Amino acid sequence: MPTIARAWLRTCRTWPSIITALIVLTGVSALQQPQRATAQSKADILRGENGRHRANSDLLYYHLDIRVDPEKKTIIGKNTIRFKMLKDDNRIQLDLHAALAVDKILLGETPLQFERENGAVFVDFPEKLKADRVVAIDFYYSGTPQQKGRFGGFTFGKDPKGRPWIYTSCDVQGASVWWPNKDQWRDKVESMDISVTIPNGLVDVSNGKLVGKKDLGDGYTRWDWHVSYPINNYCVSLNIGAYKHFSDKLNDLDLDFYALPEDLDRAKNQFSQVKGMLEAFQHYFGEYPFKKDGYKLIQVPYSGMEHQSAVTYGNGFKNGFLGRDWTGVGISPRFDFIIIHESGHEWFGNSVSAADRSDMWIHEGWQKLKSPLTKDKLQVATDLYYVVVSKS
Repeated sequence: MPTIARAWLRTCRTWPSIITALIVLTGVSALQQPQRATAQSKADILRGENGRHRANSDLLYYHLDIRVDPEKKTIIGKNTIRFKMLKDDNRIQLDLHAALAVDKILLGETPLQFERENGAVFVDFPEKLKADRVVAIDFYYSGTPQQKGRFGGFTFGKDPKGRPWIYTSCDVQGASVWWPNKDQWRDKVESMDISVTIPNGLVDVSNGKLVGKKDLGDGYTRWDWHVSYPINNYCVSLNIGAYKHFSDKLNDLDLDFYALPEDLDRAKNQFSQVKGMLEAFQHYFGEYPFKKDGYKLIQVPYSGMEHQSAVTYGNGFKNGFLGRDWTGVGISPRFDFIIIHESGHEWFGNSVSAADRSDMWIHEGWQKLKSPLTKDKLQVATDLYYVVVSKS
């Protein structure tokens, strides 16, 4: 253990400090492991660097308005992007995967010129924008998003009964795989609206609080969600399916749950762990950070993701991790790892966020406890279990 880290750990006096220190130490341990070099493509560099045409502006607000056609497997959308200039400039960089078309970008009624390079979209303004000026543009786009990455990016899928099951999960490949944004963790919007238009009979679950839905009279219904807090672009999600909804409350915190009809009873049983878990997290880490937006847990066909206020879950309604005892000593089968882990990200990852993927250990530090399972790590895992679960 590094000397500085050991000294810091000795100064800790409360469980929140100790657990925070453990997260940091696991990150330090990860950094000490040999890393295999990987080639960086031009597209990676353009998406990864905080260059002049990104650093010159500060995001304030998004309104993502998207129409999803499950039959054609296409999307048509508009993102209203409001930002404040930090420096005088006449160009900004946004991002959208090359598989999707940029239909037009408007400043009011004025079309803006733009250049595309891989996934980068460089937007030019007819005059230099002065520092502190607040600007709103409408970015129109369309196409078939590319399914890629461990959890699919944007997936047009089917549930076991053959009904549409469409979902997003893009923490690795970036949010620009399915919608236009400044694809960087360091710059969060302050708030966001999400409108998702889908065929009647399906349900969309996205981030934030449901503010309404409207039958558009053409066989489609628009679901409107409002996010009251800063949000990372990769946490923005849509989950479309034949969901059934049930709800609960933890004091004045709204708890909403969504599962396929045939899994409703299993979901009600497994998701009963949520209230005790949240009570423990709030006791040790402070109030749930997105209280106005509530807490949602949503069934999906992959293991799970920490989408802010809309945590996705695919652990098969079993304790442990995908049905396995990942500690190897009988501790993890006592609780559902995905519910605990992905919900923990609401504090570490969503509320406290890294500025860059190179510091992702801030989000994923607890994962380092899994393997290899040394005696020390076994004790840490045991302690975390009793702190986060048993004390509830």
